[in-house]
Amino acid sequence: MHKIVALFLFLGAVFSMQAAPQVESVVILGGGMGALTSALYLGRAELSPLVIEGKLPGGLLTQSHSVQNWPGEMEIEGAELAERMRSQAESNGARFLGEEVVSVDFSRRPFKIKTRTFLGKKGEREILAQSCIIAMGTEPNYLGVPGETGAKGYWGKGVTNCAICDGNLYRDQVVGVVGGGDAAVLEALYLSNIAKEVFVFVRKEKLRAGEQKRIAALLSKPNIKVMYKTQVTEVKGDGNKVTAVDLKSQGKKISDFQLDGLFLAIGSKPNTKIFKGSLALDEKGYIVVKDGQQTSVEGVYAVGDIVDPIFKQAVSAAGDGAKAALQAQQFVSDRINGLAAVEPPKAKEATAQIKAEVIEIRSLDQFEREIEESGCLVLVDFYASWCGPCKRISPLLEVAAGKLSGKVKFLKVNVEKLHALTDSYEIRAMPTALLFDRGGNVIQRKVGLGPIAGLLESLEESE
Repeated sequence: MHKIVALFLFLGAVFSMQAAPQVESVVILGGGMGALTSALYLGRAELSPLVIEGKLPGGLLTQSHSVQNWPGEMEIEGAELAERMRSQAESNGARFLGEEVVSVDFSRRPFKIKTRTFLGKKGEREILAQSCIIAMGTEPNYLGVPGETGAKGYWGKGVTNCAICDGNLYRDQVVGVVGGGDAAVLEALYLSNIAKEVFVFVRKEKLRAGEQKRIAALLSKPNIKVMYKTQVTEVKGDGNKVTAVDLKSQGKKISDFQLDGLFLAIGSKPNTKIFKGSLALDEKGYIVVKDGQQTSVEGVYAVGDIVDPIFKQAVSAAGDGAKAALQAQQFVSDRINGLAAVEPPKAKEATAQIKAEVIEIRSLDQFEREIEESGCLVLVDFYASWCGPCKRISPLLEVAAGKLSGKVKFLKVNVEKLHALTDSYEIRAMPTALLFDRGGNVIQRKVGLGPIAGLLESLEESE
């Protein structure tokens, strides 16, 4: 009898050990310059960090067409720089997870980090970590005027905050840029090479950008007009796209100022909502750090724009990332004493088994033929190679194509190569997905990662 009891106790202990969840040494939240630098340092220290990239892999720098102040590079596209850094970190042992963080629990160890795929609650998981580096950056501000966002607004239909993402859709058209800082200057300069006219709406009496060479370049452009002491008070359109804005300029009201698109460059706020109550924040919502990048919780570090309301530079975020990685490395070494790196999550392997072809459209004739011969619903993804959210949509489409094979046909269109097609369907932002019925009529239009993921989920649930 005693031998049987002992056997059951032994088997129970073995089962408990096998069922014990893995604990990561260091988990990095975010995918920008600070996160990638931390990942490189920790990878070289053989800690195999897990990077949860979020909705915008590479961070906001990927939206910059021209980076001219990164050490060692005269000029480089932000997306290319981010991809180089990601590859370097990955080759040194960093692992990347294409999900977003929805909650954290720093009240006990190991820390708990809840993530989800971009298909909502179906893809939620919990990750345990001994140490954490937060590099989730900021999100752009909005004007808060009628016609901007909401059910009847024109967000994604002519109002956007990324010239590098969407500027190509406004070739030879008239656009406006709202803002007076460095971001607005960069957006306007980039758009001036694409659009017919660019109006810069500056709320104050002068530009406050720091780089005088770029201000001089902007003012010398014949197709750029700067309107000082001017505010957008309403965005107007025809139901499908932006056609005009109302302005208050120099104390006077201007109605129906004709525009085809409006680009916002009016600052940002830190992505710290999920950390309220867990970490000390300042009055503006930025994470408070001390002794390097240490937050108010031991073993939790924060870097980049989420702690920096002043400089907001990619290179300073990278510096923060290096410091945080060294601090996290020391923390793990001192307290965990050589915790073995664990295997990466198996989500990608499971996903690969149900992937199917998403057809790349290379001509207008091919597009029309695919629609006509489909015999089923057709979902078309309009994307660009430099668009971060577009990269997040791509694997979701492949998985959905596998699940819905024979019921929904999936196509993708590179907006850089098929301008006539994107113009004919009035694509104003990326990513945009159109759902066609069996008769070739557009029955749904979704703009942005979240709405498109929701559409895919609803299609899967309806089958």
